[in-house]
Amino acid sequence: MVTRRKLLTATGYLAATPLYPAFAKTTDKWSKDRINHLIPLVNKDSILLKVSFSSPQHQPHLKIGRKKFEGRQMDSFGRFWSFHATGLESNQGYELNLRNRKNTKFADSWPISTAPGQADKAEQIRILIYTCAGGPDNAQLPDGQGIFQPIEVRRRLLQRATSFSPDLAIGVGDQVYWDQSQPPRRDTEQFRQMGKLIYGHYGQFDEDLPVFGSENELTLQRCLDEQIASLYGTDFRSVPTILTQDDHDHFENDEANDRFITFPPRNFALQLARASQRMYFPEYLPDINRPTHLAGSRANGMSESYGSFRWGKLAELLLYDCRRFLSLKGPSAGFVEEAAERWLGLRTRSEKDARHLIHIPSTPLGWSAGKWGEWYPDLLDEDGSLSTRNPKPYWQSGWFEQHQRLLNMIASQKDRIPLMVSGDLHAIASGIISGSGDLNLDRSVNSILAGPISSDDLAWPSNFRGVGAMVPTAIKIDERTKPLENNGFTLLDIDPEGISVRQFAWHKSRGIGEIDSLDPISTFRL
Repeated sequence: MVTRRKLLTATGYLAATPLYPAFAKTTDKWSKDRINHLIPLVNKDSILLKVSFSSPQHQPHLKIGRKKFEGRQMDSFGRFWSFHATGLESNQGYELNLRNRKNTKFADSWPISTAPGQADKAEQIRILIYTCAGGPDNAQLPDGQGIFQPIEVRRRLLQRATSFSPDLAIGVGDQVYWDQSQPPRRDTEQFRQMGKLIYGHYGQFDEDLPVFGSENELTLQRCLDEQIASLYGTDFRSVPTILTQDDHDHFENDEANDRFITFPPRNFALQLARASQRMYFPEYLPDINRPTHLAGSRANGMSESYGSFRWGKLAELLLYDCRRFLSLKGPSAGFVEEAAERWLGLRTRSEKDARHLIHIPSTPLGWSAGKWGEWYPDLLDEDGSLSTRNPKPYWQSGWFEQHQRLLNMIASQKDRIPLMVSGDLHAIASGIISGSGDLNLDRSVNSILAGPISSDDLAWPSNFRGVGAMVPTAIKIDERTKPLENNGFTLLDIDPEGISVRQFAWHKSRGIGEIDSLDPISTFRL
């Protein structure tokens, strides 16, 4: 790691740049503003923390009882640290404490529990799931139209969600919005001015320089301190949290035209996505049932893109990024890498391992907004419907073939509820898929859109694309809740006999005060 003085001297920023990147900070009473953000994750025998401090640190450590775990520096300046506590007992509550090199506490100790072991009997788990939480603060145009909800609104939504005391929180994709490429339809002076207004305070990336050890690192921190650190703060310190990645987390939208195709991501976009996770939120922890050879995996068993979470013998979650390893191979193309698809199939067929299994892909099955990077070939027709009359440019037929395999895989479970939960489409919805193209499903598949946290006026698909989330032509689905363009989230209460689902929705026309007493708009039992 280069020193900050060497870095800023080399880039000519020493005289012009504040000591640390400015961001929309939320006052943290718990740590007296010494900790900017803290996001934990657990498995049966370990706890992983991603932490950023308000000032650079040297050799901070985590204390759990008599055990001491040294921090690992994640950035060039010493503000970002990872703490991995291993060798713990399963299903056990622990008191954690962060201390500096002089053994002074950064904040009071706080509790968190490890997950039950794979052979342990567990009676219940409550899971909070949401999507699209990213975006700059106060992203509003001069005419009053919003793009993203203010951080204050997002925090209130997440605080209402965590008031139900979930055992696990999952943010499905789009933790950040700052697309670097401009497709022709948005490459206009109006959009350039809008981009400067909304994102101009971040600076800009120089793709000729590395992400770490250059001014790019400061630019990235300005963006993510605002969009991630100020959103979560330390509110989730006792809630194990998984943040998955999708297209915008690679600083691109899924776009394709004669000038460029944004996915699979070019190397600089990939490095931005990896750096974001390195500094701000946990990787997937090791799992004996997840091979270490999967794309995005590390030798120590951690994984970036394809992950799993196990809660005793009660539940297993399979989570997968549908963007990073997307391929453009025509009939053999896929959103999910081949070895990862085989692993998904193996885990889905292992019905004696866990009572319930839930697929959580970053790109949903069952609905479409007619955009390029979807499973479906549908385009927006002149009458406002989705149609396959005209071919979708650059769309790959293999994507739908993989969709069929995944859907059939989930439906083929005999003793478990076929269920998937996803995000991406800026809507809240639920439905039961009974057919897809020529595929005759053994059992119908439950599909849920979790609900977006940050979306505002211009981010709703019906505004941005001219069509909201709709059922594609190939899908037969009974919609319990038709896609609703509201902010919201979903709670799953899982027990051995079934899964209870509650979906919450809020529109800004109701006023921010109503968030604190938000009730579900849809409740059902699987």
